[in-house]
Amino acid sequence: MPFSPLRLLVAYDDADGLCGAVVPRMVELLNARAFTVETVVIDDAPRDHELWEYAGLVLGTPSYGLGLRGAGPSERVVKWVEAQGGLDDVKVAVFSAFQGRAGNSLRNVRQLVVDNGGECIARHPYWLKRPAHDEHVLPAECMVRIR
Repeated sequence: MPFSPLRLLVAYDDADGLCGAVVPRMVELLNARAFTVETVVIDDAPRDHELWEYAGLVLGTPSYGLGLRGAGPSERVVKWVEAQGGLDDVKVAVFSAFQGRAGNSLRNVRQLVVDNGGECIARHPYWLKRPAHDEHVLPAECMVRIR
């Protein structure tokens, strides 16, 4: 039987370019782990995506300041998840991109995923002063847990 790479959807809020600073390298690492990756920048007009077409979802949010009051998920991410009509049986890896501290963003995004029926399989904060630090973690977790 011939090999067929699994499809992943990377959906992220690129407010202030925070998530967009790490997504190209993340996609490169996911492609190296035999995934076919599609990306979606979440904007103010979320639309429904056929999530059943993908083996998994990578969901990203910016995190501001100390990650307390400015903690994700962003309003755009919340609206995007709601537009999907739930995440039932979807394997989701979550990430945040931050300049100060990651704070509670990953905890909050994980809870958003769980509350909408998804399975959170991995989470990783990307500090924009050292974005390459442990950048392999999220793609590796996807490789192990989405197969």
